[in-house]
Amino acid sequence: MTSEKQQSVNDEIRDAISQAVSVQSDAINTLSNEETIEQIYRVALEIDEADGRVAFSGIGKSGDVAKKIVDTFNSIGVTSHFVHPVEALHGDLGALSSGDVMILISNSGNTDEMVELLKFIGHFDPTTVSITSNPDSELAQQSEYHINTKVTDEGAVVDLVPMASATATMVVGDCLANALMAMQDFDRTQYGHFHPGGTIGKRLLLDVSDLLYSDIPRTKPSDTLAEVAVQMSKGSKGIAVIRDEQDLVLGILTDGDIRRLVEAGTDFNEVTAEEVMTTNPVVVSPEDSAIKVLEIIENKDITQIVVTTEKNIFEGVVHVHDIMKEGLSV
Repeated sequence: MTSEKQQSVNDEIRDAISQAVSVQSDAINTLSNEETIEQIYRVALEIDEADGRVAFSGIGKSGDVAKKIVDTFNSIGVTSHFVHPVEALHGDLGALSSGDVMILISNSGNTDEMVELLKFIGHFDPTTVSITSNPDSELAQQSEYHINTKVTDEGAVVDLVPMASATATMVVGDCLANALMAMQDFDRTQYGHFHPGGTIGKRLLLDVSDLLYSDIPRTKPSDTLAEVAVQMSKGSKGIAVIRDEQDLVLGILTDGDIRRLVEAGTDFNEVTAEEVMTTNPVVVSPEDSAIKVLEIIENKDITQIVVTTEKNIFEGVVHVHDIMKEGLSV
């Protein structure tokens, strides 16, 4: 292949990539109109007020998109499931009830299996919704609600390949999910409850009480630095917390403080903790989130932080390593 011919082929490939990006971007932008937003809003309202579950159905790529939306809905606490149109006609329709919302996805709106499914689900009396690019299609005309994606060009080299239609439908699903979160005051904590495992759950749910280390020997204000060093070693967190008899936190000394005092030639048998301790140290509550505490630790450039009650009574210590080993990072 000559260099000129190779360049021509390369240009065609780049044009194909650009075409896919441009057409799909236009398809998404087309959704930002008052009519479509109102259609999505009405369906979200219907889902929010429904007594039952949300069922999605589609075949081929539309089925894959439906499954993705199901996953998104379940992750925000909107109980959803996928119904294959063919299997539904052979027994799976029993999963539907009158309180459900049935969402049928088909770009053309005339897919035989989907049209056939819509004919039979009426016996179970769910609320029916169709998502298509053709408001004159059978699905759009026969369902109670219709969301028009208005896709006219897939953006594919072979225009039969679903691209822009799949993208636009996924965006509609995300819009529905966003509307439902807004309607239900869904927040980060609720999201965390649906994602208790992994880093996401830990960022949202893990708090200081899950991480604090309380076995820190009490250091008295009158203890010498030599005694402080021994207590610090026993605590194994590189910190001595100076407290009174009622465990009220008076100050702290860290292993860094000890090193600096050694370098300064301080007499560890003569100087007491209260003479050199840091008073009013940074403290956090057991209820504070782990990620918030990690941010404080990094912003203050410290490695450990004292945990106290509202009345400044000692609860424990959290070390940056205790947080990092949970896989959290700012």
